Amino acid sequence: MKTLFILILFVLAWPSDLFAQWKRESGFEIGIVLPDYTGTIQYDDKIGASLKLGAYQSWFKPESTFSFKPLAGISIERLQIDNLSRGGLGGGNNYNGAIWSFNGEMAALAQIRIAKSLFFSIGPMGKYLLTDITKVTIGWWREGYGSGESETKGFNREYFYKPSMGIKAMLIEKNAGKRIFWGFSAEKLWKSSAENFIDFTKTTEVSLYIGLR
Repeated sequence: MKTLFILILFVLAWPSDLFAQWKRESGFEIGIVLPDYTGTIQYDDKIGASLKLGAYQSWFKPESTFSFKPLAGISIERLQIDNLSRGGLGGGNNYNGAIWSFNGEMAALAQIRIAKSLFFSIGPMGKYLLTDITKVTIGWWREGYGSGESETKGFNREYFYKPSMGIKAMLIEKNAGKRIFWGFSAEKLWKSSAENFIDFTKTTEVSLYIGLR
């Protein structure tokens, strides 16, 4: 995972004028992450959506009909947990709080120019958890033992988790005569590890994208 992290840093530091025909684009995303939690941990309620903010660097050939578009960046997600419960006849737990996740992302996109100022990109991507900050209150009860409450808070120190892998697609339009790109981004990711006690199997992410060149 450290190799992947170094690769992301290398791509982010790639100079904009290394190859004259390539243009560098700074992009920003704001969107939501919808988790599927049908993993090893079963809950009585649905986990809500996370808010996502991301910042990225990408490179492409704006005058080409077909272009390779590498992309790398970082994102922050906030997962709100309200009365998430699991348990049975002998006991159970109830969770309330929030988890802030910090992630590294990379994608290798194939870009197609489908109109004069309209671009469509699609390709594989990887995302992995750098760390997260958790502040969650856990209420518990056990048959014959009563009930109580504990708190999980602080940084997750299991750095460089195995990456979540999936596919990313973007539909971007360039404003005529300006340096602004805008559009939508969508990702479908399969997660390979849990974030603390929250166990996801996959996520769907939908974001508004704004790019500057």
